[in-house]
Amino acid sequence: MILSSPLFLLGLLALAVPIAVHLFNFRRYRKIYFSNVDYLEQLQSETRRQSRLRQLLILAARMLAIVFLVLAFTRPVIPAKEQQLRSGGSDVSIYLDNSFSMESTDGNVALLEKARNKAREIVAAFGPTDRFQLMTNDAEGRQFHWLTKEEVLNEIDRVERSSSSPSLATSAKRQFDFLHRGSGANKFAFLVSDFQASMADFHDFPTDSVVKATLVPLASSDQDNLFIDTLAFNAPVFNVGSSVAVDVTLRNDGNENLEKVPVTLFVNGHQRALATADVAAGDVTTLTMHFAIDAPGISEGYVEINDYPITFDDRYYFSLNVRQHINMLVVEGASSNEFLQRLFADDSLIVYRSMSMQQMDFSRLDGNDFVLLDELPSFSSGIAQSLHAFVTSGGTAAVVLPDHADLASYNEALALFSAPRLQGWNSSRVMASTVNVDHPLYRNVFTTASQTMEMPAVTGYNRLGADAATIKESVIALNSGDEYITATPCGAGRLYLIASPLRDSHTDFVRQALFVPTLYNMALYSIAPSLPAVSLSHQQPVPLMGDYTNPSGNVRLVAADGSYDEIPDLRNNSSGSFLVPHGSVHQAGNYRIMVADTPTEGIAFNYSRLESEMHFLGSEAVAKMVDDFHLDHCSVVKNIDKPLDAYLKQQMEGRPLWRYCILLALAMLLAEIILIRYPSKKKSTQ
Repeated sequence: MILSSPLFLLGLLALAVPIAVHLFNFRRYRKIYFSNVDYLEQLQSETRRQSRLRQLLILAARMLAIVFLVLAFTRPVIPAKEQQLRSGGSDVSIYLDNSFSMESTDGNVALLEKARNKAREIVAAFGPTDRFQLMTNDAEGRQFHWLTKEEVLNEIDRVERSSSSPSLATSAKRQFDFLHRGSGANKFAFLVSDFQASMADFHDFPTDSVVKATLVPLASSDQDNLFIDTLAFNAPVFNVGSSVAVDVTLRNDGNENLEKVPVTLFVNGHQRALATADVAAGDVTTLTMHFAIDAPGISEGYVEINDYPITFDDRYYFSLNVRQHINMLVVEGASSNEFLQRLFADDSLIVYRSMSMQQMDFSRLDGNDFVLLDELPSFSSGIAQSLHAFVTSGGTAAVVLPDHADLASYNEALALFSAPRLQGWNSSRVMASTVNVDHPLYRNVFTTASQTMEMPAVTGYNRLGADAATIKESVIALNSGDEYITATPCGAGRLYLIASPLRDSHTDFVRQALFVPTLYNMALYSIAPSLPAVSLSHQQPVPLMGDYTNPSGNVRLVAADGSYDEIPDLRNNSSGSFLVPHGSVHQAGNYRIMVADTPTEGIAFNYSRLESEMHFLGSEAVAKMVDDFHLDHCSVVKNIDKPLDAYLKQQMEGRPLWRYCILLALAMLLAEIILIRYPSKKKSTQ
C-alpha cells in the first residue's frame, strides 16, 4: 500500500484525545435524591468487569474512527501490478473502429455510438495536460497531430462510418509509430472495436515494451449475411459487338439455405440480365450472366441483390473500357503476306497498316498497339532498341522469323528481351505436338482440351534455344521438342516469336482454324487491360488503360452520379499511367477519368468484402488471442458495461482505498454510539 499524502499521518496525534477522556473522567457529579432505591440495586448488579470492558470497546471505536479518518486524508492506494504512471505526462492514442460492421446494434444502441462513449471515458481517465491522438479507419493526415483534451472530445463527436477496412495490426502499428514520436513519459494505445474476426490479425500485432496497449472489445453477436463476393469477366479486353460473360459469385455467410435469390445486372443504366440462384448455408454459388457491348467507350454497370439489413455489399460495380480501334502495323521484310491481309485488313476493329522495312521509321512505333515484323532478313541494333522501348512501355510485338535468318543480329536483338535465341535452320518436316490451351492467348477459345485437335505441320523452321537467362512461355510446341511459337513478357508488354514464315511453303498453320485465334488474339490483347473493379481498401497504384504523361487538359476523377470531383494523383513510368488512390475515394460506385471534360476511361470502386463476414471475437476470445501470441504489453477490458475511466485509473494508478477508510470511520462511530446507548436503553426498559 502506498500513501499519496503521508503528511496527514500527523493527524494520528489526535488519538491522545480519546485516551485522555478515558483516563480522566471530566464529568461533574451532583446529588440526586431518590424516593426509591430499587434502581441503585439494579446498578449494583452490573459487575465492575463488564463496565470496564464496555469502556475499553468505546475507546477502541473512537481511536479507530480517528485512525481511519486520518488514513482517508492520506489517500492510500494499492499500486497496480504492471502499469504505473511516471512523471512527465502521458501520450494517449485512441483507435476508434468506424467500419461498416460497427453499424450493428447492442440492444438499442449502435456500436459506433457505444464506441464513442468508451472513447470519451478513456479521455476522462487522463489529466488536462496530457496529449491525445484520435485515429479511425480513414487514417487521414489530420489524425496524426496531437490534440488537447477538449479537442479530442470534439473529434470523437464527429466520427462517422467509413468504407476503409484496415486490419487490427495495421491500425495498431500506426498508433505505435505515432506514439514513438511523442515526448510523454507514459505512452498508451487504446483500440476500441468490435474485433471482427476477419480483421483481427493478432499474429501480426506489433510488440513494444514502451507502449501499453489496451483492447476494448465491444459486445457484438454474429449475423447472417448474403453478399456478392466477386465478379469475373471472360476476357481482359473488350470490343464493340463482343458478348461479355460475367461470373457472379455469391457467398452465404449464414446458417440458413437461401433459394431463388434474384440477381440483376445493369449496364449503362439499363437492366440487361436477370437470374436466380440457390446458395446453401456457409457456401458459395457462381452463376454466369451475359450482355453484349454495343458501343465503344465506357460501359458502366453493377450486379445487385437484396439482402436486409446488411446492404453495403449487395451491389458490385464494374467499368469496362471498350476500344473502338486497335492500331496494327506490319513491317514487311519480303513481299506482302496474303494471310495476314485476309485476317486483319477488313476487320472493323483492327486498323491495319503495312509498309516495307525500307519505308519504316522505327522511332515512331508509339501510335501502335500491335507491331508484327514479318520475315526481316536481319535485326539492326536501331530496330532492336526501338522495338524494346515499344514493348516495355506496354506494346505487343510479334516477330515472324524468316528462313535462314541472320543469326548474329537476331540473337543480339533477342537478348534485349531475354527471349529464346536462334540456333539455326532445321529443314525437316515436323508436326506440332501440343497447344498450351491455358495460355492467356487462348482464353475462352477452347471449351475443352480436344484430344483430336488438328495440329499444324511445319516444313522448315528456326530452332529456338534457351539458357538460364531466357524467359519464355510455350504457346505451340513441335514433336521434335522444339518450340514453334513462344511468348516473352517484357516490361508491360509481350514479345511473340514464330519460328517459321507464315506461308504455304513453310506451314499449313495459315490454313487451319487455330491460325485465326492465335494471331487475332495477339492483336486483340495488345490493348492494355484495365481493372473492371477495384476495392476501396486497395492501397497499390491502379493501372490505367490510357497514357496521361502529357494530357491535353486538366485531369479529374469524377463520380458518375456527380457526388465526387477531384484532381487524382497520377503517376507515369515506362509501364504506363497509374492512379494512386490515397484513400480519397470513400463511396463505392462508377467513376471516370476526365481530360478537359471528356471521359477517357472508367474505374469502378467497391467496398471491401472482408467486412462482409459478420463474425466477432468477444472479450474472452480476444484475451485468449493475447495469451496465445504472447502479447504481454496488451491488456483486455472484459467488463465493458462498467465505466472505463474508473477502470483505467485503477489500472494506471492502483486501487484507491480512501472510500473504504471513510466507511470504516463511520462504522466505528456507529459502533461507539451503540455501545454508549445500548445500556441506557436496557435500563429504561426495566
